[in-house]
Formats: sequence, structure tokens, C-alpha cells
Amino acid sequence: MAERQPLEEGYFVMPDAAHQHPRLIGSYSPKADECFFPRRKRCPITFGPVEDRLLSSEGVLYSWTWLVTLKYGAMTTGGKPHGVGQVDLPEGVRVQSRLLGSQGDWEIGMPMVLDLLPISTDEAGTELCTFAFRIKEAGADGPRT
Repeated sequence: MAERQPLEEGYFVMPDAAHQHPRLIGSYSPKADECFFPRRKRCPITFGPVEDRLLSSEGVLYSWTWLVTLKYGAMTTGGKPHGVGQVDLPEGVRVQSRLLGSQGDWEIGMPMVLDLLPISTDEAGTELCTFAFRIKEAGADGPRT
């Protein structure tokens, strides 16, 4: 398998020995006792300081839709339809993300897990990835991609 790196730093960390899935990097406000994603410089509730916090890699599908996009921009799907959804994490954060799978695969309330979505390959052959959610398969612990 080719080496993989985030397309853009600061949104998630790659899987490691301790965590088999990528982890989103959020912010935690001690004063508001709330987590946020993406990371914040200040708490949007109290305007106080926040600290970085790795968020859970598993959540529950809140909502989803099916999109058809034109081929343009850095994160093109080549005009192929794809799913986009909102996933609720245990920390109280709702994340909007690309969904891996096909139309009709998802149902509101189903368990989801964070995974990697290769976007492009650089000159050295490294896959540049973003994050996406996929259906959590019963009994499966590791990432599929």
C-alpha cells in the first residue's frame, strides 16, 4: 500500500498503532464544557481559550444526501455522484463529511466510522487523503481503505 498523508494538515491525524482509524482534531472549551469541529482559536460561546482534543472515530448518522457535482475544484469526484452526511460524535459534535458507499447504503441512526478517502497522488507516489465516514461493519475494528 502506498504511503498516505493528509491533503491538508490540522483537520485529522492519521491512524497509528494505538488507533486504527484516523481521528478528527477538534477543540474543547473548558469554560463552556463543549467540543467543536473544526478546530477553533477561541470558544464561540464564551470567547475563552480552547485546547485541541482528538475526537472519537465512531458516531451515528444523523442525516445524508446524494450529490452530483461537476468536475472542478481540488476535491472533485470527477462528476461521479457521492454521498454527504452529518455524523453525530459522542462528544456532542456533528460533523459534515463525505460518505463512502453507494446511494441507498445508509440509514439515519446507523453506526458510522471515520476512514480515509484518497484524493490524489503526489509526484513521490504518496496518496493525499481527506477524511470520510463509512458504515461501521459489525465486528470490524480496522479501516477498510
